[in-house]
Amino acid sequence: MFDFPALDVAIGLVFVYIVLALVCSTINESISTAVGLRARYLQVGLLNLLSGSATATDAGKETVKDFYRHPLVQGLIKPGHGADQSFDPTSVTKWWRKPPYPSYVPSRTFITAVMDLARDAESKVAKVDKEKADAQVKAAHARMEKAEEGVERSLAAIPNAQLSEALLALFRASGKNVAQFQLATEQWFDDSMQRVSGWYKRKVHLILFVIATVVVVLLNADSLSAGRVLWRDDAVRAAVVKKAEAAANGKLDQVEVENAVKQLDLPLGWQLSFGDAPTELPNDALAWLAKLAGLALTIGAILLGAPFWFDLLSKIVRVRGTGAPPPATTAPVEASPKKR
Repeated sequence: MFDFPALDVAIGLVFVYIVLALVCSTINESISTAVGLRARYLQVGLLNLLSGSATATDAGKETVKDFYRHPLVQGLIKPGHGADQSFDPTSVTKWWRKPPYPSYVPSRTFITAVMDLARDAESKVAKVDKEKADAQVKAAHARMEKAEEGVERSLAAIPNAQLSEALLALFRASGKNVAQFQLATEQWFDDSMQRVSGWYKRKVHLILFVIATVVVVLLNADSLSAGRVLWRDDAVRAAVVKKAEAAANGKLDQVEVENAVKQLDLPLGWQLSFGDAPTELPNDALAWLAKLAGLALTIGAILLGAPFWFDLLSKIVRVRGTGAPPPATTAPVEASPKKR
């Protein structure tokens, strides 16, 4: 078994990073769930998709309202809000109020609801006098006159011109095959939702950065100070390594891991006095730079996430436990005596 202090210090720091990352991730997920962040980004994604432009259009907003009020989508909305026809799914709720929107919409539900809305639009447009209709309906009439009967005519009747043209393009690209068109539309929706997922992840990462900064500063989780303590104090280092190995081997759950760190004698917290101790306020400019660097290292480590550090901890513990290979012998092999 390797018994290098530097390796043990690395194990100890990784163990601390795991705990802090778990704490920050839990807080982050709680905040995202409380404010309905996924639902908000789904709303933005649908407005973008159904508007056919980078900014939400009036036609896109009306389509989103009709989409959210469809019975298939109503079943995904938070109970108590689904039957409220006055509910405006395009409005932005206060940041502290969780919107009653669904967080996910399956692609099959999307295409089924959109096709149903298209058929409804076809019947409505057909009843309107072309001469008395507004510009949107006149444009829909013009598209319907060029379209064939069936699915193409229903898609052409959608008043939302951008959405109608997009769906017609997908239908024609599919060879006017309904099954292929449904698959292409589902893929179009899934591609858009992947982009929305990217927006959501970037926002969550930004929130995690803020949370990590607050937690690290409040706890004074300085990587450099913790590393120095682990390097100098054999007892603390041994205790950290023991707990870290147990966590790497799956013998500690999340709660036990957090309790294990609380029991370790690491320099966490602040003393409101100036001095050279890890928990005291730095008393000169160089010490402040070192403190800020140590805090920044911890924040950066937390942003990598607990899974990353769990994986790294498992690898380091395996390396530590295997030990160095036995030295190769250079002694010549003695020949066996010949038989007489």
